[in-house]
Amino acid sequence: MTVRSALSEFERTREPFSGSTDPRSAGNGSLMRLAPAVLFAYPDRAAVMTYAADSSRHHAWRTGSGTSCLLFAALRGDVLAGVPKAQLFARLQYQPSQPKLVEMASGAFLDKTEGQIRGSGYCVESLEAALWCFFHTDSFEAAVLRAVNLGDDADTTGAIVGQIAGAYYGVDAIPSHWLTRLALRDDIAQMAYRLAERPA
Repeated sequence: MTVRSALSEFERTREPFSGSTDPRSAGNGSLMRLAPAVLFAYPDRAAVMTYAADSSRHHAWRTGSGTSCLLFAALRGDVLAGVPKAQLFARLQYQPSQPKLVEMASGAFLDKTEGQIRGSGYCVESLEAALWCFFHTDSFEAAVLRAVNLGDDADTTGAIVGQIAGAYYGVDAIPSHWLTRLALRDDIAQMAYRLAERPA
């Protein structure tokens, strides 16, 4: 609904960034769809942040979705650069200003119990849940399974954690029996290759 609203506004105004400014529209959709923007821009860190920002402007940019995407993009850039998991927050170059994301960027959420983690449709909670699962597991499979088993908005939490776990553990860590059942697998693979092989 958020995307449809932004597209309708664009049709009316021709303004390319037509997202809502209502904090209640700060959903997790742009986090879920962030992977291609980061992969396309990497290793140019400034471009990573620019593309991450632009890809989220159909949401409530300043009130959660956009800043959540910037935090996640910065973390994923560091993961792609080979920063060890234990050092990610200490070496984080992006510093959000939204209080909930400031707390998240400090790593304080890692001390929460699983019962305190909720993968809801709200972008900040989704990101926290995905990162909590990533940091509390030691494989791609375990991270994704833990995320989806939190319940609530399980598919999105799984998609978010899959991005950072995939970047950290690599494509070979994805269980082969998951891949054999993946719809449009060849199309997805070809799109990923084109992103990786684009001209500099």
